Amino acid sequence: MKIGYLIANFPVLSETFVVNDIRGLETLGHDVTAFALGDADPATLNNPNYTIKGKTIRVKGLHTPLIRKVQKLISRSHLSKKYGAAFLDRYNHQPSDIPDELWHDRLAWDSAIEQIDRENLDFLYVHFAMRQLLLGYHASRLLDIPLACTLPAHDIFTNPLTKFFPQLLGQCSFAVTVSHYNKEAILKLAPALNPDKIHVLANGIDINLFKPRYHDPDSPFRFAAVGRLVEIKGFHILIEAAGLLAQRRRDFTIDLIGDGPFRERLEHRIHDLAIEHEVQLLGPRDHTFIANWLPDQDSLILPCVIAKDGNRDGMPMVLREAMACGLPALSTNLLGLHETVAPGTGLLVQADNPPALADGMEQLIQLSPDAYRSMAHSARARAENLFSLEYQVGLMSTWMQQVHDQRHGVGSASSDRTLPSHATPEDRRVGTAHLPSPGTPGEGQGEGSLVGACT
Repeated sequence: MKIGYLIANFPVLSETFVVNDIRGLETLGHDVTAFALGDADPATLNNPNYTIKGKTIRVKGLHTPLIRKVQKLISRSHLSKKYGAAFLDRYNHQPSDIPDELWHDRLAWDSAIEQIDRENLDFLYVHFAMRQLLLGYHASRLLDIPLACTLPAHDIFTNPLTKFFPQLLGQCSFAVTVSHYNKEAILKLAPALNPDKIHVLANGIDINLFKPRYHDPDSPFRFAAVGRLVEIKGFHILIEAAGLLAQRRRDFTIDLIGDGPFRERLEHRIHDLAIEHEVQLLGPRDHTFIANWLPDQDSLILPCVIAKDGNRDGMPMVLREAMACGLPALSTNLLGLHETVAPGTGLLVQADNPPALADGMEQLIQLSPDAYRSMAHSARARAENLFSLEYQVGLMSTWMQQVHDQRHGVGSASSDRTLPSHATPEDRRVGTAHLPSPGTPGEGQGEGSLVGACT
């Protein structure tokens, strides 16, 4: 199939899961084009770990007002000439179940929709239910291309677009999220969605890149921590726990990879607690470094918390990557983290609780070599069985192919796409994703109001 993969910025150093998705689909024989609303992360430039076989198209119509307006008018004219009355009917007549704000937002994406149309795609796939899902929604509705979306976490819990989830996810043939905890939250936001079409599937990892080098635990015991230095990762709790543990013993180290707004705060607290010898902030590192570095550590520690603004992590990839390297994991017992760190593969402690985290760290340090090795092998086995990239991308591909075959029949060509007659609102629930029926005319001539809602 020809798949359009919609994302905000691409590639991004911390979003290796997006590159993994695209590369995995390419390996399965799909032709994948990345549509990016923004630029590439400079840290990924000339890095082969962030390249794909297919092309990357930067979305038009999001620049200076004058250029944007001209691009939109030209694109709208091209689409109208190509599809005629069918397109104009869908473009100009507002279905009764689409809120005005979402309806007017279609005017922001004319140029991007034409870019998508030129690629003759069989499927649109969106990662993160943010601005890129707005584009996917309008393109799917106007061009009759099936749509699906992955919702990791923050786009569920701290996203102003959740008020439109009944429409945005209702347009999707299926949706994917990384935990049952997240699925329940999505269904509360959009209770009319068919639960069977919301799949729980963690982002896959490359188990051939992240491989174990089994060893007995070291002395001092080496804790690894990897992630953005932001509140939801809980590294401020880790520093407090390290200070408490250092009062009891000094036979451990913590090397923390990552950067972010909490860095200065963490540095000051490390100094205040006099644990500079035990805790090192290593700054950002790329995927290759982390894959080579993790197997020599003794445990991965990630004490996730719910931020004050409600933001939270979903299913951090680094936990699964570390488990694939044979590292027992230490995290917290909130969200869906228990769906990754199962008994025998690591420990879960109470979130936002430095003493509990310090006790968990000490429990791992005190493991016998046999107990440690058993936990290490169990962690690797769980990663191989449940978290491999092949498993995850294979399921995504199967779900997309099933939708394609149901709509077009095996072997039909999407390049012959025509715009079908309208469908009823009931048909647009997750699993069908047809075009909507006409409602009252929409008179808005602006550029849309939602395109800047999320960054």
